[in-house]
Amino acid sequence: PKDAATLGIAGLTAYQTVAPFVKPGSKVFINGGSGGVGTFQIQIAKILGCHVTVTCSGPNVELVKSLGADEVIDYRTENVVQALTRKGQQYDLIADNVFNGAEIYWSSHKYLKPEGRYVTIAGNAQFSVVKNILSIMLWPKALGGGQRKFQFVTCAAEAAQYAELAKWVAEGKLKTVIEKEYELEQAGEAFERLKSGRTRGKLVIKVA
Repeated sequence: PKDAATLGIAGLTAYQTVAPFVKPGSKVFINGGSGGVGTFQIQIAKILGCHVTVTCSGPNVELVKSLGADEVIDYRTENVVQALTRKGQQYDLIADNVFNGAEIYWSSHKYLKPEGRYVTIAGNAQFSVVKNILSIMLWPKALGGGQRKFQFVTCAAEAAQYAELAKWVAEGKLKTVIEKEYELEQAGEAFERLKSGRTRGKLVIKVA
């Protein structure tokens, strides 16, 4: 039951930010690979035959590698844009779960294929974040705007996709990563941990 509880929105979001944009052999970059959505994205991309590069902090490197990540960038010790540029890798998809500023997008023409896609699920109501997203979506390419396709993805309920995820779990291809289980009276503590943005996989609150 706890695995099923973590699969819902996070699993579907991961599926919808990866599966529609890749094919076997595609190269995928995931910004934020150790969180609830990122841990599913890595595995889904590998199931679909992709080469996967992710960012995370040093303590989570072994976790993301255990899930299938081929290359890892430690964002605490390396500048992500510089690391991606230096690698010279041309990605088919960038899935940004962090969107801490828009630097990775604005430089993406250096490492994202012209026909590639930059998708993000992240963002909050802070003015700087809203401004960045609007500037990306509204600034014309001809006037110096973004050179690659940008898409903001929100999770949609899709029974067939959820069934596919459940099938992969049953087959042992897709695993849920649970950092900690909380009792109901610890819900406040769980939400504080979630807000930190540093969770390893998912948090579970036991309601019964």
